[in-house]
Amino acid sequence: MKTLSLYIGALAFLLGVSLHAQASPEAEFRKLSKHYTLRADGSQELRVQKELTLYTHAAMNSLYGETFITYDPQYQELRIHESYTRQKDGTVIKTPENAFVEVLPSAAADAPAYNRLKEMVVVHTGLELGATICLDYSIVSRPGYLPALDVYCPVKELSPIKEFSCIIETEGDVPLHTELLNASAMPERTKTENGQRVEWALKNVAPRPYAYPMQGGCVGQIQQVASGMMPVVIASTYPSYTDALKSLRKQFVAGDESVVRAKVEELTKDAAGDRQKMRDAIGQYMMQMYSRLATVGVSLQDAGYRLRPASEVLLSGYGTKAEMVNLDVVLQRAAGLDAEVVVCSACPSQPDNMGLSGIFSLFAKSGLKPQRVSLQGTDEARLKDYLTVTDLNGNPVTLEEPVRGGTSEYVRKADDKTVRVLPNGYRIVLAEGRNMASALTYAYANNTTIKENILLPTKFDHTYVTTVRLLDGMTWMPKSDKEISNSCGKVVFKYEPGEGEVKVSCTLTVGKQLITPAEYRDFYALMREWKDENNYTLVLR
Repeated sequence: MKTLSLYIGALAFLLGVSLHAQASPEAEFRKLSKHYTLRADGSQELRVQKELTLYTHAAMNSLYGETFITYDPQYQELRIHESYTRQKDGTVIKTPENAFVEVLPSAAADAPAYNRLKEMVVVHTGLELGATICLDYSIVSRPGYLPALDVYCPVKELSPIKEFSCIIETEGDVPLHTELLNASAMPERTKTENGQRVEWALKNVAPRPYAYPMQGGCVGQIQQVASGMMPVVIASTYPSYTDALKSLRKQFVAGDESVVRAKVEELTKDAAGDRQKMRDAIGQYMMQMYSRLATVGVSLQDAGYRLRPASEVLLSGYGTKAEMVNLDVVLQRAAGLDAEVVVCSACPSQPDNMGLSGIFSLFAKSGLKPQRVSLQGTDEARLKDYLTVTDLNGNPVTLEEPVRGGTSEYVRKADDKTVRVLPNGYRIVLAEGRNMASALTYAYANNTTIKENILLPTKFDHTYVTTVRLLDGMTWMPKSDKEISNSCGKVVFKYEPGEGEVKVSCTLTVGKQLITPAEYRDFYALMREWKDENNYTLVLR
């Protein structure tokens, strides 16, 4: 009981520290502006202006000490208009030349085809508590590099923003579709001499939560946007979303078909024409490509929505995620199998409001599943209700959600390797399950309230059964079964004694993915009970 009291006290202290930290931000954006321009000649410019005041050493030394700008010098030009630090007393420290460091983006480090990409690291100098970083730069894209103006601009940052603006400006007679997801603010629309201008001006934008559940890639982006937590400005000058996909579809090509055929023959030589064996062989090869880190982290957007042909990916032995998807589909089709590219994007009120920048992920969907189904878009299937899911022609695609529910069984012998010896002859052994539902047991499960919706990466329904084998002369101190059930799901613990053993069954069921602040109390109750070590503890004598 004393240990439990200390644990609760420590938890309350940490929660108090967390709340205090939220009340006092690390930094504040006095101004953050993003201005997207499409000119009549097809060139584009993204101009970013920010003024950021630092309040803590963490903000000064790590969080905001540098700014990273990725661009492609083959098609784009980076222009630094202004860069300086205004110290607390008003002294202006201009960023010296040697503080602009151009490096190769880490995502392109092992990919010669993408070594042309550059990352400008702006090292902010003259920093102190109360100083304000001022940076104004543009990325100018040459005509023809990008087929349309295509904007996906998240609004929130880790620090609050006093004044946020997103400006979309076009020249000439082009269609412009725009929308602000997850917020009700209306833009100011004006006709200009050469075209049109749309501006969202927001004040006192709250930061996104530090502890918000976050995973990489598709799942993390969807969690933030689909939960309603992250407002996003989207804009497109494609005539329609289907037209945007049409421009992307042109990139999904086989290339040198002789190279592709040779690889398919090599992979399927032992399949004897069996379609499932051919699919398994191709799936195993693709998994090997992923497991040996052949996947390049260059995003579809940083690659200019361009892909290398599948044959070139085969010969080079690496590729971006989109190129890997293309390779998978090309190999399957060359083997006579049915396969297609699936596109998972954000969900605007009207599909045509979005271009290619709203794509969260791509994957290859086959009529036959490989032995290892992780290439089939498992995460996307779990989140299908929060996605726009189509093929490259814009036709809706139905995803099969992975089967929920299951049982994991463990056997544990209560010997000196597995028990903890206590005074007076007592021993403790722990059942499995407490740390197994890692997809749900986020840090925020220690917070009693939330201000934002939370989108879980999956629903959950699993039972963990641990059979503890007792040594001769050992007895179990009985404990009562426990069950908690509410609007979010249930937690069940059962303890069944047997001949020389005790069986512990731990079941967690979470039937909702989108948890609102009003529902969070129930979710918190489930997770608190699930993480309580006492429920997994058997006391033996």
